[in-house]
Amino acid sequence: MDKEPEVLSLDPQYLGDILEDVRRVGRATGSEDAAERVTARMQERIDAVTGRSKLADSQPRVLHLEWTDPLMCGGHWVPEMVELAGGENCFGDKEMGSFPLEWDAVVESQPEVIVLMPCGFEVPRALEDVPLLTAKEGWGDLPAVKSNRVFAIDASNYTSRSGPRLVTGLEILAEMIHPELFSGMVPEMGARRIYTSGKVGSL
Repeated sequence: MDKEPEVLSLDPQYLGDILEDVRRVGRATGSEDAAERVTARMQERIDAVTGRSKLADSQPRVLHLEWTDPLMCGGHWVPEMVELAGGENCFGDKEMGSFPLEWDAVVESQPEVIVLMPCGFEVPRALEDVPLLTAKEGWGDLPAVKSNRVFAIDASNYTSRSGPRLVTGLEILAEMIHPELFSGMVPEMGARRIYTSGKVGSL
C-alpha cells in the first residue's frame, strides 16, 4: 500500500465520548458536516430526556443487571444513562465498569425498577434468565417486583455496544423509570415488561 493506514481507537466511557467518536470518524473520513448533523441530533435527544426527567417528583432506585449468573451490574455509560433518565443507581457508577453483586446486597438495595440487560443479547435471551432470578429468596418481596416494574431490554442494540443507538437506550430507560413523563420511546422488540405472574408484555 502506498499510504499508511490511520488507526482510530474508539474506547468511549461516557455518552459524550460517543458523540466525540462520531466527530472523530467524521474528521478522518472527510465527513465532518454529516458527523456534526448526527451528533447535533443525538445531543438534542439527550437534552430532551434530561430536561423532562428533571420534572419528576422522585428518583426511583434502579437495578440494572448486565448478567444474572453471576450477578453483575452495568458499568460506564449505563449508570450515566440511568442518572440522565431520572433514576438512582442501586449499584455502579459512571467511573467504573461492571462488577459482581451479592444477592443479599441486591435485596438490601430494594430496587424500584429492575432492568435485565445481558451483555450483547436481545430480549428473548434476556427472558431466558428470568427463572434464575425468580427462584432467589426474597425476589417476590422486592418493590420492583411487587409493582410489576421489571423489564428486559435489547442490550445488544441499546445498552451493551457503544454507538449512536445508546441514545435510543437512554430513551427506553427514561420510559421505564418515569412512565408518567415518557411514552412511545420504545422500538418494537426494544424492551418487554415482566409481570409478577411470569407473563411478558409491552411497556
